[in-house]
Amino acid sequence: MPEMPEVESVVRKLRRSIVGKSIVEVRLSGLPLRKPVEDTFASRLIGHSIRKIHRRGKYMIVEMQPCAYWLIHLGMSGRVLYRSRPCEEVKHTHAIIRFSDASELEYRDPRRFGLLRAYDVAQLRLIPELRFLGAEPLSRKFRIEWLLPRLQRSRQEIKSFLLDQRLIAGLGNIYACEALYHARIHPARRCFTIGRDEAARLVGAIRTVLRTAIRNRGTSFSDFMDSDGEPGENQTSLGVFQKAGEKCRRCRSTIRRLRQGNRSSFFCPRCQRQGRMGRRSIQ
Repeated sequence: MPEMPEVESVVRKLRRSIVGKSIVEVRLSGLPLRKPVEDTFASRLIGHSIRKIHRRGKYMIVEMQPCAYWLIHLGMSGRVLYRSRPCEEVKHTHAIIRFSDASELEYRDPRRFGLLRAYDVAQLRLIPELRFLGAEPLSRKFRIEWLLPRLQRSRQEIKSFLLDQRLIAGLGNIYACEALYHARIHPARRCFTIGRDEAARLVGAIRTVLRTAIRNRGTSFSDFMDSDGEPGENQTSLGVFQKAGEKCRRCRSTIRRLRQGNRSSFFCPRCQRQGRMGRRSIQ
């Protein structure tokens, strides 16, 4: 599933490609995504020009003139592809947005867990999908002074805490695993057992793994490609994710996999001590 660095990589490329362009046509597959694409989606885009594109959590936000917002979420397998000239539609194409210079933006999503929404609202905070998102992990707000009190009040496992978009917006399974590895914290540690020094390491680790992934244009295993159809390169920088059975780069212990809910966590049993935690199925 594309996470914050993958979305940020797409946003940065689209910023160079579509800002200033006017939308003249919208073609939809008619198939529902995570939610059905509303009947008003096309009419809210046609005739508008792109003023700005940025990101909030895992959402792309396209700001249009006059005041309107176009929201994109890639779900598990979504891709946004920019074409300088019209191209033939392929299987799983659910939206084509054509600009006045004949260039196009294609939204493709085989699993259809993504989202396309358009809003005529005065402020971003009025958009339902964005209203309850938590702190941006690369923002000034995300510091130990913000994180530590929330950890101390929580009995959640730290991995679940990091994945809660109401707390931290944009982190997903890949980068939560990687940040915990860099911070030397076991993914099943209870939040309230994490001390100040560990919390400080975690803040730094989250920032480091996200910035590295953005520099590497995201992580690609199978689905993710940027708007030019290029895969990311961050998979070569991963320390533990999907590396069960391989040797830890730091201590040469064997990396293990832990099932938490419906996700797999990857960790080094020597670098990331268990501490106080319940039993889990470890492989």
